[in-house]
Amino acid sequence: MNVSDVTDGPRLALDTEFVWTRTYHARLGLVQIAPSGAFDRSRLPMEPPSLIPFVPASEEERSALLLDPLAADPAPIRDALEDDSCVKLLHDATQDIQHLCRWTGCRAPRSVFDTRVAAGFCGLPATLSLAALVEETLGIHLAKTETRTDWLRRPLSPQQLTYAAQDVIWLAPAARRLVALASERGTIEWMMEEMERFDDPALYATPPFSDAWKRIKAPSAIRRDDAAGRRLRALAAWREETAEARDLPRRWVAEDDVLVSAALRPPRSPQALPPRAISPSFVPGFFHALRAAEGASGSDAGDGTEDSGHTLKNAPDEDPRVIRDKATELLERLARRADEVGVAPTLIATRADATAWVSAPGAPDHPFMRGWRRTVLTPVLGL
Repeated sequence: MNVSDVTDGPRLALDTEFVWTRTYHARLGLVQIAPSGAFDRSRLPMEPPSLIPFVPASEEERSALLLDPLAADPAPIRDALEDDSCVKLLHDATQDIQHLCRWTGCRAPRSVFDTRVAAGFCGLPATLSLAALVEETLGIHLAKTETRTDWLRRPLSPQQLTYAAQDVIWLAPAARRLVALASERGTIEWMMEEMERFDDPALYATPPFSDAWKRIKAPSAIRRDDAAGRRLRALAAWREETAEARDLPRRWVAEDDVLVSAALRPPRSPQALPPRAISPSFVPGFFHALRAAEGASGSDAGDGTEDSGHTLKNAPDEDPRVIRDKATELLERLARRADEVGVAPTLIATRADATAWVSAPGAPDHPFMRGWRRTVLTPVLGL
């Protein structure tokens, strides 16, 4: 993907509206599309019921197509996502593409340009909402009036459809402005390099059940206890598998605090569980996971150091407080360097990145050792 592809080539601005309250995976309710003039519209569905008609209130809104994922064939969107000659413009792209990949069966999206990330190379925060970005770059105010809409309901109101269209019609003008700003600031090459990470299919893959424990904030007592760590990993994997099989939010199977409490003080019978902690239908699986964890050896269960940002147990010679303080000091130095080069600090490093670095400086597979980050951070890290 070249800069000219973002500004002049075939492009699809994309956004999704979804409902994610009562199911394991989000359910798509609407897919908004704004094709550029260079994009062949015959590749897309152009008639109801695949498209939901709406009355555009402005010339810009005429470019928007509102695709109904409850009725449309997903194949054209899959083909567009996988077409590296067509740039996909999104804001905060990862989650939207995860939903689109699940719906379409897309194997590997290509040529994605994320305007939220791009803003971080233009002297703007890399955490801006779309509304804030459009106001910053184009001076246009977007009203956020339909944030509680049930996007699975039909028919959607004219106000809801107009609101949805607004989320894609300004992406192309905002992207052009961001490219111009990055070119002026000398950060355009870094920006375009960063967009390459969106070509990685792993970014959109559902994590394995065995990694579910990484989403749970584990207290220090679990870090110090091998057996408690094994129990938490087993219970988290059981909850994830159960939630997906039943298509339920994981918290409906068991809350995090129930799993943590059981990992620290394993109940020996259903009667020992707190009232209403787990639905009776889930209790047998819960205790099966606990028994499996009790029977596993430390080597079978893993040592909990797979992810530096979510460790259950630190290496024997590591003091977690020392590592934490070193990572904090490093993040402060990296933030100062980010200000010097005009890049948002959150793009240069996360706390997990800093923690991994202070635990193993110079590891060849660390993000600091590659690409534009290495260029920027060499004076700070002495690379």
